[in-house]
Amino acid sequence: SAFIPLFILWLGIGESEKVAVIFFGTFFQLTLMIMDVTKNVSQALIDTAYTLGVSRSAVFWRIILPASMPGIVDTLRITFGWAWTYLVVAEIVAASSGLGHMIMQSQRFLKTSHIIVGIIIIGVIGILIDVFFKGLYKKLFPWMGKGGSL
Repeated sequence: SAFIPLFILWLGIGESEKVAVIFFGTFFQLTLMIMDVTKNVSQALIDTAYTLGVSRSAVFWRIILPASMPGIVDTLRITFGWAWTYLVVAEIVAASSGLGHMIMQSQRFLKTSHIIVGIIIIGVIGILIDVFFKGLYKKLFPWMGKGGSL
């Protein structure tokens, strides 16, 4: 969020600034978390595949990626929560529309009820995103148990 003033200078106030804030706010953490998930794939599975003569690309596509997918979906769930937060922050700092803008306008005109409604909407949308990813996790990976948490 510290980059928001720079993004405003470079990209102006609008959708491109919001996309840049979300991208820079989530991409690097997402990359590191996915790297950590894939690093934790059982070395025994990988060694067994190589012993059976599987190529490097096939090891990635048939062993590493499928074994990593539950963790990747969980990582996406967490990252979407961050992205939602960054979007709201970007709208609060500089936007001409959106929930953050509505909250800031309501603050200027002392409309406390509108601020509270905005906060509730932000929370409900955040919960809906989380519920969506938990449901996706359970549907895609039923063998993982309750799922939906790292």
